[in-house]
Parts: sequence; C-alpha cells; structure tokens
Amino acid sequence: MDLLSLNALLNRYVWGPEMMLVFLAVGLYLTVRTGFVQFSKIGIIFRETLGAIRERALGAGGEITPFQATMVALGATMGQGNLIGVTAAILIGGPGAIFWMWIAGILGMATKFAEATLAVHFRQRYADGSVSGGPMFYLSRGLPKGLRWLGGLYALLAALAAFGIGNLTQSSAMAGSLEAAFGVPVGLTGLFVALVAAFILAGGVRRIAAFAQTLVPLMLLGFLAAGAYALAMHGAALAGAFAAIFQHAFGAQAAAGGAAGYALQQTLKAGVGRGIFSNEAGLGSAAIAHAQAQVDHPVRQGFWGVIEVFLDTLVVNTVMALIVLASGVWQEATSAPQAFVAAWDFPGGSSVAAIVLALFVFTTLVSWGFYGEEAAGFLLGDGIRWPYRITYIVFAFVGALGGFELLTALADTLNGLMAIPNLLGLVLLGGVVAGLVRGFFRGEPWRPPR
Repeated sequence: MDLLSLNALLNRYVWGPEMMLVFLAVGLYLTVRTGFVQFSKIGIIFRETLGAIRERALGAGGEITPFQATMVALGATMGQGNLIGVTAAILIGGPGAIFWMWIAGILGMATKFAEATLAVHFRQRYADGSVSGGPMFYLSRGLPKGLRWLGGLYALLAALAAFGIGNLTQSSAMAGSLEAAFGVPVGLTGLFVALVAAFILAGGVRRIAAFAQTLVPLMLLGFLAAGAYALAMHGAALAGAFAAIFQHAFGAQAAAGGAAGYALQQTLKAGVGRGIFSNEAGLGSAAIAHAQAQVDHPVRQGFWGVIEVFLDTLVVNTVMALIVLASGVWQEATSAPQAFVAAWDFPGGSSVAAIVLALFVFTTLVSWGFYGEEAAGFLLGDGIRWPYRITYIVFAFVGALGGFELLTALADTLNGLMAIPNLLGLVLLGGVVAGLVRGFFRGEPWRPPR
C-alpha cells in the first residue's frame, strides 16, 4: 500500500461518519454544560458582540480587540468550503444536506463558545505584554499531568496541516478561479499571493488583525450583496428551494427501503461534514485567534465564538446553498466547481464568483499562516517563527502552480486528526467552561489560572 492509499484509508476514519457523530455528541454535551448558551443567552450574545463592536476592548492581556480576533478567525473559516464545499454537499447529499449542516452549526456554536472561552482562560502571558493561546495551551495547562502531552500533539498537527489546508489548497483555488475568469497566469497569482501574504504575516498579529478587520467585513457584505442579487434573479424559485431542504432532510429523494436508508446516510454525511469543515468548531483552530482578544472575562470572547459560527454557517453557507438550489444547477452539474460558477447566472456572474472565491481563500491563507506559526512557536520557541513564515510563503507561491495532490491530501487528514486531542480536551474541560459561565452571569471577577 502506497502513502496516498494509506492516507486515504486513514482519512476515511478521521472524516468518517463515526467521527462526525463524535463532533455532534461533543457539541451536544457542551450545549448542556453551558446551559444551552446558544439559545438561552442569544439576546445577550448579540448585544455583547455585534451590538458593541465599537464600544470596547476590555481587560488586560491580548493585543487586539475582540472584534479583530473574531475577524481573524472568521477569515480562516470563510474559505472555498463555504462556496465550492457547500455546492459539493448539495451535489452529494441533495438539498437535505443543508438541514443537517444547520444542525451541525447550531451544536457547533456551543463547541466554538467553549474553545474561545478556554483559549482566553488558559492563554500564556509574556513579559512584553503579548499572549499566546489556543488548544495547545488549554490542553497542556488545563488537563491532568498525564494528558498534557496532547497540547504538543495538537500543535504539531496544526503546524503541519496549515501548509496544506490553509495554504496549498487555498492558493491553488485562487489561481484556478482567476485564470478561468480573467486569464491571469497561475504563476502571477502565486507571486502576488506570496508577496501580499508575506507583508501581512511579517507584521505579526496586529497587522493580521488590521487586515482582517478591514477585508473580512467588506468581503462578507460584498458576498451578501451579490448573493441577494443572485437570489432576486430566482425569486420565484426561492420558496421551493427552502421547501426542498426540509423535504429532503431525511433522504426523501430516494425510492424506498435500502435506497432511502443510503440516501439518508449520504445526506447526513454531506451536511454534517460540511458544517464541521466549514465552521471548524471542534478543530480548535479559531481558538488561536480568539486567545489574542482584550477582554475582561473569557466568556465574553466565547460569545464571539457563537457569532463566528452563526455568520459562517447560518448566514454565508445558507446564502450559497440557496443560490445553488434556486438556480437549479445542482440537478445538472457534474462537478462542484462547475455548479458553483453556473449558479451565478447573471451578466458578469462568473467574474463575481471568481472574485468572491479569490477573496475567501486569501483571507483563509493569511489566518492559517498565523495559526501555523503560533503552533510552531509553542513547539520550538519564538526562533522558529521567521523560518516558518518564509516556508509558508514559499508554499503559497508554489501552491498556485498546482500538482501537490499528495501534500494536500495528507494535510486534510492532519486537519481531521487535530480534532481528536481537541475534542477530548473539550469534554474533560467542560466543567471549567461551565464554572466560567456561572461565574460570569453571577458577576464574579475572572481569576486566570496560575
């Protein structure tokens, strides 16, 4: 068995239905432990986040505002998975896959809440005022001594996975879309991506945050505006698209008996898988960004984790899904990239699709560069940061040229493996999260662990 075949076998387990059930189970467990925070506190969550973007950067520690930290995290999660990935989920699992994507997203809100909360609670503060945090810190500082090695394992997986899932895959998608839409040579795209990403990453978390704070909201609003126009072109079909999501949620498009059971399995797998992969709840990666926030209590940043999943899965993914369903291209297309472009079937639509995809993947590439660097720094110290950045930039250039299927396949598996230590840690630290939630709503001051 060659390496590619071995990786494919392992990938089927780490992204298989059994693992997806684990993601959902952990999300349900954390929903209960947090008092159903994504439901019971939704009004407070919106007031404390989107309702107070310009009002506060609270507390000691952290180098960027809570909003900036969330934009860095959202920049990483909003990639080609929200566009081509959602389209692929519909082609594989039918319209009903979107229903299960919503379920995964709703449970994922509690997971992301816990990740962001723990990231701030267990972050490491340094003498110069900077901080580092994320799963590698809450695993190595919060778990019993016999399990603290899981922090190092997570960091190793994240540092390696960033080169593929956050870099090669994204650079290749951007180059391909710009070449198809505008005839831009892939080498030129690769050079542009490498140079701009190098400038942003060289400035550290503050420059990355300034970039994300500016581009991610504009990108999101631009996508929603273009999406609204695309949906308006198919206004008569919109109600039918919504209805199809619920009608097909339980495999109703299949004939009967075993065929129906298989259809339901495919629908569940496609929908839940897309929800997990898109918002990254359970993978722990976004916690690395949330740890940088200037907040007076970890739970406040946990609220932003809920909003991150809401925007990524319940807003962006849903709009993309409705465009694909209302346009009807999902019934005829033979591939997800083809269906994605065909769904924007208005004058200039293919150009809009290319630009949207390019922006989404570029923000992912930048944010994952920061994630990988933080993970490498945890393992090997600050001396590895510049060598890691330089290597990451080289990968961004060569990724645009294509031909790295083995590396991207390996990185996809590493990305899935990241979830194993993180999910275990979330379960074991569920009591800590519950205690922080109780303390916050009782008005008790936060005491960071020593």
